[in-house]
Amino acid sequence: MTRADVITWIAARRPPAPPTLVEPMTRGLVDSRASLPEHLASAGHALLERVLGHPAGGRELALDLLAADALVTYAFEAQAEIDAGGLVHVAEHVAGRRA
Repeated sequence: MTRADVITWIAARRPPAPPTLVEPMTRGLVDSRASLPEHLASAGHALLERVLGHPAGGRELALDLLAADALVTYAFEAQAEIDAGGLVHVAEHVAGRRA
């Protein structure tokens, strides 16, 4: 899935993502062979790792944390649209335990 495809999918969600979150949600996206749910889960996991890597961080990390949450939520939403049976795989992917 390309970065552009993921951005297009995010833009099509209703209700739309708050504009303030779109930049941190899409900043780290790259073209990948991963499925949409895996792509979103990886991006959410990466943002969460960034936040966790700054334990003394404050408000400057708030948007990254909210964007990570949104990406993980979207990963589950995308997987549920494809096949709800794969939700455990997405959870493992988010947790960093890719199968």
